[in-house]
Amino acid sequence: MSYKTVINATQVKFSASHFLKEPFQCSRLHGHNYYVSVEVEASLDENYFVVNFIELKDKIKTIAQSLDHRVMIPELSSDLTITKTSESIEVVTSTNKRYVFPKIDVILLPLPATTSELLAKFIHDKLKEIYSDKRITVKLEETKNTVAVYKGN
Repeated sequence: MSYKTVINATQVKFSASHFLKEPFQCSRLHGHNYYVSVEVEASLDENYFVVNFIELKDKIKTIAQSLDHRVMIPELSSDLTITKTSESIEVVTSTNKRYVFPKIDVILLPLPATTSELLAKFIHDKLKEIYSDKRITVKLEETKNTVAVYKGN
């Protein structure tokens, strides 16, 4: 039998900026207030928990805090040229847009793009490192009307 623990999106959020290759309006630098929901499924442990709510919420918040108020750059994008210095990160797109950000304001993510779908998987994978024996689903709200979901094994 499987049980489920849910941390609702109202509990964990982060604000960040990014840009995408397509569609055109999303290729401009813009930001979102992202809301994170996580579901963890498993059998009950010796304490009759799927997972400790407080611990899970703290782990999710730690991941969200690493993204909060940052410019998210997809380090694995084939459409970007990224140059790092001790002070800054320069990004040139395939359409020759050039951005220079203070290094402290940027988080380089091991992703090909910073779509909500891939960000949901990124959060999932971070949680899976901690809870390897549990089934995890991450929902990432970019707006109240748009939600990306990644469901792992």
